Amino acid sequence: MERQRRGVQGDRETLKQLVRDTAVDLFATVPTGKGQQTYLRAIMLVVDHNAYHLGQLIAVRRALGVWK
Repeated sequence: MERQRRGVQGDRETLKQLVRDTAVDLFATVPTGKGQQTYLRAIMLVVDHNAYHLGQLIAVRRALGVWK
């Protein structure tokens, strides 16, 4: 579990570096994206996806009675 947590934190730091990099045009099209997907849209999808899973973790912990 610790390895997964460190992986998530590392990925989050990488994403934060991308967002803060002034050399990256967030409105540019992602070369590997579908259609006209921009970096900004890809970032927002990651944020939304992570928020969804965080909500799932909270719901499970509450259901198990281990939410502090």
